[in-house]
Amino acid sequence: MAALESQMIALDSRMPRFDLPDMMTGNMIRSNDFANRPVLVMFICNHCPYVVNVRGELAKLGLDYQ
Repeated sequence: MAALESQMIALDSRMPRFDLPDMMTGNMIRSNDFANRPVLVMFICNHCPYVVNVRGELAKLGLDYQ
């Protein structure tokens, strides 16, 4: 695995512009789709042991804030 430094931005910052594919539907998700709404973006890997361990709680979190 390559060693990378995080490029963290401060909480409550303006969201950077992005266009990302939705891996479930193939549709593009764009930052403009979330204009004037709070957003949490998580870059996770579905086979990571840590993510597998918390995926149930992540799902609950998503449903709670949907």
